[in-house]
Amino acid sequence: MNLSLIAAALLVGSAAAQNGAQCLYNHHFADGTFIIDQSGSYKLCDDIVFCPHNDINIETASDEDIAQAFDPIEQGNPKYNNNEYALGFFAAIAVQADDVSLSLNGYSIAQCREHALMQRFFAVIELASAPFTPSVGPHNFVSTESDFKAAKNFKLTGPGTIGLSSHHGIHGNENENVQITGVTFKDFEVGAVSLNNVKGLEIKNCDIPNNRQDVPILGSFSAALKIRPYLKRLLETIPDYSMTLGGTVKTVTDVYATLVSHIANVYKDVMQYGFIDQDAHPDEYQLYNNPNQVIDGPCYVFLVHGKGPAVGGFGEMQATDISALSNNVDILNNNAQNIKCFTNEVLATVVDGFVQNDARGAIMQFYNALDEVYIGMVEAAGQYTYTGNANLDAQIMVGKALSQTLLGDNVLQTSTNSVGLPLVDWAEGNNPSFTPNFRCNGDSMHHVVKGSIMIRVEDCQGFNIRGNTIDDVEILSKGPVELCADFHKGASFLDGSDRMLADLRGISVAAVSAYDDSLSTGNDASSISHNTITNLHSQSANLIAGVDIQGFSEGVDIENNYVNLDATVGVVSDDKWVGLRIRQSASAIFVKKNNNFVQGEIQEDRRKLPEYHPRPAGETEWPNNGCPYGH
Repeated sequence: MNLSLIAAALLVGSAAAQNGAQCLYNHHFADGTFIIDQSGSYKLCDDIVFCPHNDINIETASDEDIAQAFDPIEQGNPKYNNNEYALGFFAAIAVQADDVSLSLNGYSIAQCREHALMQRFFAVIELASAPFTPSVGPHNFVSTESDFKAAKNFKLTGPGTIGLSSHHGIHGNENENVQITGVTFKDFEVGAVSLNNVKGLEIKNCDIPNNRQDVPILGSFSAALKIRPYLKRLLETIPDYSMTLGGTVKTVTDVYATLVSHIANVYKDVMQYGFIDQDAHPDEYQLYNNPNQVIDGPCYVFLVHGKGPAVGGFGEMQATDISALSNNVDILNNNAQNIKCFTNEVLATVVDGFVQNDARGAIMQFYNALDEVYIGMVEAAGQYTYTGNANLDAQIMVGKALSQTLLGDNVLQTSTNSVGLPLVDWAEGNNPSFTPNFRCNGDSMHHVVKGSIMIRVEDCQGFNIRGNTIDDVEILSKGPVELCADFHKGASFLDGSDRMLADLRGISVAAVSAYDDSLSTGNDASSISHNTITNLHSQSANLIAGVDIQGFSEGVDIENNYVNLDATVGVVSDDKWVGLRIRQSASAIFVKKNNNFVQGEIQEDRRKLPEYHPRPAGETEWPNNGCPYGH
C-alpha cells in the first residue's frame, strides 16, 4: 500500500472541501470544458490555463492533425453534446446550474495561445449549457428551450483574473441575478462581459487594464477553420468529387489539402513567431494576417443587450414583450483603460438579393477593404474572372455539394449556407457576365458595423451606470471604401448608410427606460452618473462620443459625469467630438447642471419614429432571430 499516495489524496480532498467550496485545478480541464451542473460553491485553487488535449508537436504532427486540433467532435468524448460543442470548446467553464458561486481565490483562468488561435468563439465562463439559445447563431446548438440551461443566481468574486480569451471573458443568455465583483479582466478580444436578456446584473469594482493587443489573424482564419469539417465530410463520402475552380479542375482532395496546409502553416508560424511569416507563406499572409493586432470586429468592455445576440444595429424601440428585455442592471465603480480596437469592413457579395455566406455564416470575401484590392478574382475591362483561394475554393465546393444534396444535415448543419448557383457557375467559368454587387456595413460574419463602445446597454428596463472610469481608448479602423451597391439592412433607421467603422463611444444606451413605466426623476429613473471618460482617440471617426443616448430611450438621469475626450479639443459645433449626444427619438432624458462635458452637448431635434417601424416580417435582415445568414 502506497501511504504517500493516500496522504496526497487526503490532502486534495481536504483542499476541495475547504470552506465548503470545490477546488478547481488544471486537471479538471484536461479533457475540455468544465461543466458546472450542480449548485454549490467553487473556487480556483490554481492558475488555470485552458488547453485541452494540447499534445501537438509541430515538428511531427500532420497538417490535418493541426487543423483539427481541439475539436471535441473529432475527439468523440461522450461528455460533450455534439450539438452544443459542434463549434468547439466554447468555454473553459460552462455554468448550467442555478445557485452557483465561484471564487477566483486570487488565481487566474485563461485560454492558452494555441486554443485562442484555433477556437475563435470562446468565453472563459459561459453562463449556460450552450453559447446560443435555440435557433440562434451559426448553428442550432439546442433543439428546444427546455434543452437550454441558463444559470440563475450566479456569483463571481475576486480577487483574481479572467485572462486571455478569443472572444469574451464572461458570456451568457437568459440569465437571472448575476453578480461579478472585484475581478480583473484582461486580454479579451471582444468584451469582458457580454450578457443578453439578463434579469438582474451587478458588475462592481472590476479592473480592466487592457484588452488583447497581439491578435495575429483576421476573421477569415476562423472561416477556414469552420468550413474544414464540411470539406472533410465531402472527402470521406465522395472522395472523387471535383469541379472546375479558377480554370483548373480541382478534386476535393486538392481543395482539402490546400485548406489544411494553410491552417497548419498559420498555426506553426504563430506558435513560433507570434505572427504569419509573409516570406514563407505569402498566400496565408494575404488571407489571414491582422495588421492591427486587435480583434477585427466589434469591441466592448461591458455589453448588456435584450433577447438574442447584439449583432444588429443600435436598438430603436424597446420590445413590447417585457420578457425580452434586460432589467435591473448595475455597472458600478469599474476601471477600464488601454483598450484598442478596429473594425474590418467585409464587403458582402449579393446574388439574387441574398448575401453570399458559407455553411457556418462566414461571408464570401472577394474584396480586401484594408488594402483596397480584389481577392479571389481579377477585373479587366469590366469583366470579372474567378481565381480563387483556399477559403473561397472550399466554401464554393461545399456550397455546390450542398445544392446537390450531397451533404446531409447532420451535426454539421447546413441551413445557414446561401452560396448561390450563379456564383458557383461563375467560379466554374460558365457565367462570364457575372458582376459582384457588394453590400457594405458588415463584418466577416455580416454583423452590423457599429464602431466600438466601452459600456453598451440596450433593450433594458432599469439600469445604473455609476462611478466608472474609462481612459485611453484608441480605434485603429480606417475609413470606408466606395464600392457599395447597398447597405446592411439590419442597421437602425437613423444609421441606414452610416458606416461607423472608426466611431467610438464611451457609454452608449439605446432603447432603454426607467425601472418602471414612471418617467419621474426620482428613484424610478435609470441613471448615468459620476463616470469619468477621458482620452478617446480615433483618427478616421465620424463620431467620438463620451455618452450617447440612442433610440426611443426615456426616463434616464444624467448627472455629475466628467467627459474630456481629448485635452486638445474644446467645443466645436461641426467636429467629431461630443461629450453628450441625445438622439432624436429619446425623451425624458434629464441632464443635470453638475455634469462637465468638455466637448459639449448635442440634443438632436425631436422626431417620431416612422409608422412602419419596426420593419414588418419579410423586410428584416434577421430571419434567424438575430443572425443575418443569407440576407
